[in-house]
Amino acid sequence: MNLSDWLGYIETLHVREIELGLERVREFAERLQLYPVSARVITVAGTNGKGSCVATLEALLLAQGFRVGAYTSPHLQRYNERIRTGGRDVSDAALCEAFARVEQCRQQTPLTYFEFGTLAALWLFQQADLDVVILEVGLGGRLDAVNIIDCDIAIITSIDLDHMAWLGTTREAIAFEKAGIMRSGRPLVCADRSPPAGMLELAANSAVPVYQIGQEFDQSSDAEGQWSWSGRGRDDSRQQVTGLPIPGLHADGVAAALQALELLEWRPDPAILGAVLGSLSLAGRFEQFYDPIRSCQVILDVAHNPAAARLLASRLQQWRVDGGAGDRAKILLVLAIMADKDVPGVVAALDSVVDIWYIAQVDQARCMPAQQLAEHTESIISSSDLSVYQDVPSAYQAACRAAGPEDVVVVTGSFFTVAEIRNLLGENTLANNFSVR
Repeated sequence: MNLSDWLGYIETLHVREIELGLERVREFAERLQLYPVSARVITVAGTNGKGSCVATLEALLLAQGFRVGAYTSPHLQRYNERIRTGGRDVSDAALCEAFARVEQCRQQTPLTYFEFGTLAALWLFQQADLDVVILEVGLGGRLDAVNIIDCDIAIITSIDLDHMAWLGTTREAIAFEKAGIMRSGRPLVCADRSPPAGMLELAANSAVPVYQIGQEFDQSSDAEGQWSWSGRGRDDSRQQVTGLPIPGLHADGVAAALQALELLEWRPDPAILGAVLGSLSLAGRFEQFYDPIRSCQVILDVAHNPAAARLLASRLQQWRVDGGAGDRAKILLVLAIMADKDVPGVVAALDSVVDIWYIAQVDQARCMPAQQLAEHTESIISSSDLSVYQDVPSAYQAACRAAGPEDVVVVTGSFFTVAEIRNLLGENTLANNFSVR
């Protein structure tokens, strides 16, 4: 079977898309002889900022010559994006070999799509003889498939309301699930600025040393466009680096990555750190470029919960300031979102910065129909400038036609929404992306 065949097959193996729990996955890991893991392991959980943290860790470790594997989800365009070794997506052939190996051990036991993929990733990492493995949690943490591996350092980037049907309806409940990646006696790096007290109490009771943003480490930027980071080592020594370029990613997530490297005693040289931060980018995270075919500036962002939408709104407001056009620059927003998300919260977070709304839907069963999304949006926003489209490309093209030279078209709401525009634009346009303005 080719990769497409395998992915289609894996989707049929379990009646549920998600089934949280570790027993079956642990059993398979033993059959695949995935234990013990010889590489150092960093596990990253969090509502937002996980991707930025993983990308920073991977880039800085590679720049220092480490052999690195990274497992992330979901992917934007190709499944291969989820599993990287040596800074490159694994090949179709490697994935097919890993899937075949997992299937050989499965013996009719059902595995979810994520569980199957996680086992394949861990098998590939074992074959690659790596120094470091970075595992991004798919959902929650405590019962997520990646948690069958004991980490050397746990990172929680943020704790906000999302996936509430699975993780609970309060920050305390969600924090408990994310804290499940902690291991006794091993550090937790927490980049949430107001973590629930219950999580910190759980860490204390489990003898987990906590490195908390705003206390043991922090980050800041100044009016001159320079970024600073400070943190503490395991010996309580204080470290500080100043005069760095401001990261283009989730700044607290980047800071958490630096704190983790400090604890591993893999602190990068300031020159390496500056070079990496100056070039760091991640597809679909405030991704900026110029669309030469439609002659417009574009920003793609996968924000799909209120906290991420608030961050996007803040960055768009700063974009206006940095560009010098201020309120003359209009923000035209293309929005398509899944029905199980906090749609009112997302729309309310963006309302203050959006001038014109283009409402659409993607071809996914979970997606909120465009007309229903439009009704929700109209009941919240202050602007009356809204139009509805049956697909994302049509909404995007309409927004581009309406955009002036100082304006920007923003596409957001889900990974699926952003993926549709990345597929429309093609690799050549995306490969030549740059900061708009």
